[in-house]
Amino acid sequence: MAGRARILAIIGIPVLLLVGVILAVSLLGGGDESGGGGSSSGGKGGGTITLGMDQDPDTLDPQKTNLDPQILLYLGDPLVTKTPGGKIVPALAESWKVSEDGKVYTFKLKNGVKFHDGTPLDAEAVKASIERALDPKTKAGIAASLFAGIESVEAPSKDTVEVKLAQPSSIFLLNISAPPAAIINVEAANRMGDEFGRKPVLSGPYEVESWKSGEQVVIKRNPDYRWAPDYVKDESAYLDTITFRIIPDLSTQVSALRSGELQAIRVPPVNVGEIRGSDEFRTFENLRQGIGTYIEMNTQRAPFDDPAVREAISHAVDKEAIIDSVYRGQGEPACGPLPSTIPGYWEGACDAAPGHDPAKAKELLSGAGWNPGQDGTLQKNGQPLEFTLLTQAGNREWSQSAQLIQQQLKGVGVKMEIQSLELGALIEKVGAGESQANFLGYSYTNPDILYQFFHSSSIEAGLNTTRIQSDELDAVLEKMRSAADAAERDRFARQAQETLIDEAAWVPIVVNQDYWAARQEVRGAEVGADGSWYLQNASVSE
Repeated sequence: MAGRARILAIIGIPVLLLVGVILAVSLLGGGDESGGGGSSSGGKGGGTITLGMDQDPDTLDPQKTNLDPQILLYLGDPLVTKTPGGKIVPALAESWKVSEDGKVYTFKLKNGVKFHDGTPLDAEAVKASIERALDPKTKAGIAASLFAGIESVEAPSKDTVEVKLAQPSSIFLLNISAPPAAIINVEAANRMGDEFGRKPVLSGPYEVESWKSGEQVVIKRNPDYRWAPDYVKDESAYLDTITFRIIPDLSTQVSALRSGELQAIRVPPVNVGEIRGSDEFRTFENLRQGIGTYIEMNTQRAPFDDPAVREAISHAVDKEAIIDSVYRGQGEPACGPLPSTIPGYWEGACDAAPGHDPAKAKELLSGAGWNPGQDGTLQKNGQPLEFTLLTQAGNREWSQSAQLIQQQLKGVGVKMEIQSLELGALIEKVGAGESQANFLGYSYTNPDILYQFFHSSSIEAGLNTTRIQSDELDAVLEKMRSAADAAERDRFARQAQETLIDEAAWVPIVVNQDYWAARQEVRGAEVGADGSWYLQNASVSE
């Protein structure tokens, strides 16, 4: 957020791209795990694909973004990356080894790699990049969490980078495979200032050609790119350009897909039936690895500094009604901060979570000293029980969900106002701690998201915008993050979920069944379960 996880991807894109499990992947136009298209797909070389996006990036500086825009997937290279199926593979590093104590990672870099401006990308450049992300003066967003735990970075030779961790970490490689962990040209960043965020100097297969705020971002092929991961069929980029068209209204995106103005979009629930039933498009679906919609309550602001009020709100919200009405039944109720699609999910979450029970909500509020007022709104010491929920302007599902929740809360004596903001303004308010409550959503692929969302160190420079502070929870999350293996990690993740459900700082609402579509002329495109389009092997047919 304004200093902070793919809150969109978190919000509709996606969040942070870390994995430890096999993702559900759809290949548009066929292909296997290594890619499905490229020059072998029968498509025409060159050309462009235009994707729909519902908001501008906050920045294209990988280290300062709080949204993890999927554009970064094409602009930069981390040391390691993931295939669309979630396997960790070499990127800038051709190989790596780990010390016996699990604290030192030694990366051997590929030869001949250059930044977009022709500057060599060597070990010293990697060292400078990671150190910039860790420097508090940078005010890094997602990258701060991805590189957290690094104690030092050394460059013993031009092609060797040594990263020392404070503690062993079973998720270190997963974290540094995310696009915000891309290595940047620090000298260029220092020289360019704010302009670096609009035209970053990275090392990926594409570079920014133009960015017209509120309209589109166009990225063009990097002709010198010759160090692609193995899952990419050609060493260099295949498409000449990729255009990301900014269209906040998803119904307008659907119309643009039908007309051919756009060639790929995320399909809103209301349009799923018509798109799936048309032979103009290829579609795929998956149950989200993340929570599509949740209410986040600021535990340091009234009325949510009272745990009884937070629990009462959870009991008052009818998730099933929201899923049936707003999401057309396309999803399942969310019970805790992790869905069943992320490793480490606690099987007891739904039994432990507050269920829909308006009578219980009224009982909790009465016990906390809230009594009926003349207009039906509960009052305490002359103050009404009311708050404002912030939501994203133009997000149909969130707008409709907010209206239903407003009525549900009114039934237990709670007055909720709704304020719609552009995404950037929403993130800024939430990150600054100015929100009482807000909608958010996320996509992620392993339980480390719990550390990023709820560890107290993430309050001022991270994603902990509930501002929950608990020494006991911090200790569990630290053990989870430093676990030596996945089984130990997941055990602490389940323990953390139990504590977080008791704290009731979130009302998790829905784990979406997500749908995506591309026009038939798009061949070889792939989509991971985090909702990112992988276009490195894509082409456009005649």
